[in-house]
Amino acid sequence: MNVYKWNDEKDAFLQKNWATKRVVDITETLGTSKYTILRRARKLGIEKKPVGGVRPQYYVWTDTMDIYLTESYVHHSNQELASYLEVSVQAIMRHMKKLNLFRNKDVHNHHNWLESELEQLTSLYGKGKKAAVIAKSLGVSVQTVKRKLKSLGLSRK
Repeated sequence: MNVYKWNDEKDAFLQKNWATKRVVDITETLGTSKYTILRRARKLGIEKKPVGGVRPQYYVWTDTMDIYLTESYVHHSNQELASYLEVSVQAIMRHMKKLNLFRNKDVHNHHNWLESELEQLTSLYGKGKKAAVIAKSLGVSVQTVKRKLKSLGLSRK
């Protein structure tokens, strides 16, 4: 059983961000479970709910963020979008629904591969590059690269 190691820096981060971030966001940053975070908050005597202020599950969405999300959601995973926009994955999903942005099986929204991209994909894969590196060089999502590698019958054990 792995025991999460708390230190002064992690405690300070938890106390500083408790009122403004969701527990799920804090877990991603600290790399532990929500139950570990909740137990530690209780032990430190942190209030359950922020007194006044903005509820942390709601983000202020700007027009720029909306444009980026609208233009990028087809080619990037929710995790990638959340990371770029500095919001939670749940916020991405909630806002996509609000903007009527859906990844639907009935709609063709997969990447149309060019011959040059396929050559670059297979070349980088052959050189042992990871999917994330390949995706970044091609300007597509990691999931797009993984799907294409699988469809080409390329896999590493």
